Amino acid sequence: MGILKKIKRRPKGMGRIYKVKNTYYLQYTDSEGVRKSTPLKDGNDEKVTSYRDAEEAAKVFLEYHKKIYEIDTREDFLKKKAELKKLRARLTITLDNAFELHLGKPHVRNANENVLKVTRRYWEDFVCFLKNNYRFKTLDEVDRAHAEAYIAHIRQNGRWNTKIAYVKANCPVRRKFKSYDSGGALSNTTLNRYHSTCKAVFSYLLPDLGYTVEENPFYFIPPLKLKPENREIFTDEELGWIFANPPEMIRGLFTIGICTGLRLSDAATLRWSEIELFDAKQRNPDFLHREIVRLTIKTKSWVKVPIEAELNDFLRKQYKISRKNEYIMPEAADLYWHHRGVLNTRIQGYLNSLGIVTQKRIPGRKKAQSIKGFHSLRHCFCYYAGLNNVPLPVVKSIVGHFSYAMTEHYQKHADKKARIQGVSLMKGIIGSFNKAQTYDQLRQQINEYVNMAPDSVIDKIHAAILQIAGDVIEEPQNGETGYLIENKQ
Repeated sequence: MGILKKIKRRPKGMGRIYKVKNTYYLQYTDSEGVRKSTPLKDGNDEKVTSYRDAEEAAKVFLEYHKKIYEIDTREDFLKKKAELKKLRARLTITLDNAFELHLGKPHVRNANENVLKVTRRYWEDFVCFLKNNYRFKTLDEVDRAHAEAYIAHIRQNGRWNTKIAYVKANCPVRRKFKSYDSGGALSNTTLNRYHSTCKAVFSYLLPDLGYTVEENPFYFIPPLKLKPENREIFTDEELGWIFANPPEMIRGLFTIGICTGLRLSDAATLRWSEIELFDAKQRNPDFLHREIVRLTIKTKSWVKVPIEAELNDFLRKQYKISRKNEYIMPEAADLYWHHRGVLNTRIQGYLNSLGIVTQKRIPGRKKAQSIKGFHSLRHCFCYYAGLNNVPLPVVKSIVGHFSYAMTEHYQKHADKKARIQGVSLMKGIIGSFNKAQTYDQLRQQINEYVNMAPDSVIDKIHAAILQIAGDVIEEPQNGETGYLIENKQ
């Protein structure tokens, strides 16, 4: 075993060096107060042979041990701090303030105020359900069973809180302010929005609560499968009625809508500056083959829409009217920003005046569902693009109706030249709508016009018809006036 040789006592906390046979040892106390011994070695992991070398080796060892102790102590401190933070968060993140707190977190994109109003109501309905049934106050009290109970209820019965109240401060233009009951079945799309809103609030606040993603109460609840969208496109005949004799603002909005596929929000607030190479100093500009470059209001995605002949004709006429204004359609822009409901009412009122069915009743739902409106023009744009064999990547690039990943994927295949070539395939589309009237209607209109026209005009019509169509014109007999036009088909 050897003789234990005491060298000398070292300062407190520095341990004790001793030698057994030819090996130097360091006796020290670890962080838990346990006395331990370890052989001393140099940087090459060789036994030290002198006391001086043993001193240096002991110093290195103790410094390393001190760092390990500090790390352990730091980790323990941070662990306790994190636990206290989680506890504090669980006490301070209430059901009432959770929605606003989640808005303060970094999002992929910032929702506009109108979207926030709707999603806030979704969350408030969930909070009302929890308070009425479980008397919960804080977010951490909610688990999967409560989320499943809420989702099951709204899928079967509609929203929990059927009382709707209007506050004058929030709705200054509303004439009456009183609560009323609103219930009934919700569409799969609306139900999924309730679900996604609640799930999002938890997702953004989970780190503050010390929870994992899988601990989100809504994480394992599958969304409903969406049925195909019920919105319908306008028929050729309906488009003919729409463009026959509309009010000027309606004509402008619908022209932009059918030629670009833009949503109402973007069509109404389109700016001259968003036209490629726009120069306000030009007296009579030509916008043909330029592009509308716009950051859409709803999705905050960039779209580039080529300007073809029909849209160009409209823009050139409109330029003479509103070129000194920021917006292409000043009246529509003002209504959209300040009286959006009025703008929608005018559009739907015009469609209804033409006899176009714009709504339909759905069993179990109190509110009629809109099936035709301005947004139908967006569907028409995509539909007629398909009929004219415009490539799908080009359509997606123009419309911008896809995720950011899809945008990147498709837009790299759809450059400016491709977009222009694609939209050019759709030229003359508005003119085709105006010809949607039946031949019987045209014959009647022509006969009425001919019967009322003076002789000089009759001669011109006669010559034009003979030249263009080769129709047979029967001269009036027995003192009859006017001409009867027959089409030999």
